[in-house]
Amino acid sequence: MKKRSCKRFSIPGTTLYYRYRKSIFKKPQYSQDYFPVTNLSRGGAQFLCNERLKPGKALVIKIIIPGEDTPLEIKAEIRWISRNREESYLYQTGISFNSYGSTRKENPALILDKLKTLEEKAGMTD
Repeated sequence: MKKRSCKRFSIPGTTLYYRYRKSIFKKPQYSQDYFPVTNLSRGGAQFLCNERLKPGKALVIKIIIPGEDTPLEIKAEIRWISRNREESYLYQTGISFNSYGSTRKENPALILDKLKTLEEKAGMTD
């Protein structure tokens, strides 16, 4: 999806944790910390963290949304990182979600459906 082609929305209390995609040499583990999501869309998310992540790296994230039973597991890529001007976390990080489909590198279409539903609940429909 193109940059900013999807409307951003916020759900207070939403957090995520992440892991790097599988490596040949070691089994990836999810981060031990949960990080606040400042906004999300069908195409990506922005969150705060203390680690300087590297743009271009592939991640798998789990987003925990208040009121939802199960976290959303989404394949993504780090797009940008910048210093956070507030004192709570060191960095703001932008990620784009992989496309939706049925291949190994894509996210299931059910994730897109869930994001559309969350967008509607947040009042961001056209």
